[in-house]
Amino acid sequence: MAEINFDATAITPTRDFDALPPGTYEAVITDSEAKAMKSGNGMGFNFTFEVVSGECKGRKVFAWLTYEHRTSPDAQRIGREQLSAMCRAAGIERLTDTAQLHNIPLLVTVAVDRNDATRNIVKKVAPRKAAAPAPQASSQETAPWAR
Repeated sequence: MAEINFDATAITPTRDFDALPPGTYEAVITDSEAKAMKSGNGMGFNFTFEVVSGECKGRKVFAWLTYEHRTSPDAQRIGREQLSAMCRAAGIERLTDTAQLHNIPLLVTVAVDRNDATRNIVKKVAPRKAAAPAPQASSQETAPWAR
């Protein structure tokens, strides 16, 4: 227990704790942590995604990914498929440290957890589409500003 002297009436809460609306957001992974499973059956990773654009900019989404599972090969396979999708979206072929995934813009599709309306579930991670290159005038055409 920690003793403090805090008056909650002196501060107005400014943040809501609702989940993000379902959809696709441009985000980056800002943190990752390897953790043993509470059951002792394996380990996985906690990832923190931060939305980097739009009206939800600055909001965070958290995701757990199972990497090793001693009693459920399916859970391990699914977790590794999810990690593969994250790596591919970030353009990383060989991952040696989850920090390699940090700060790379990605598209993250989220849903609201049906068991807890204050939480999101990451459904998909995809590469952010690069902006289309500006059209180039062919050598046979006169550029608009030169006409």
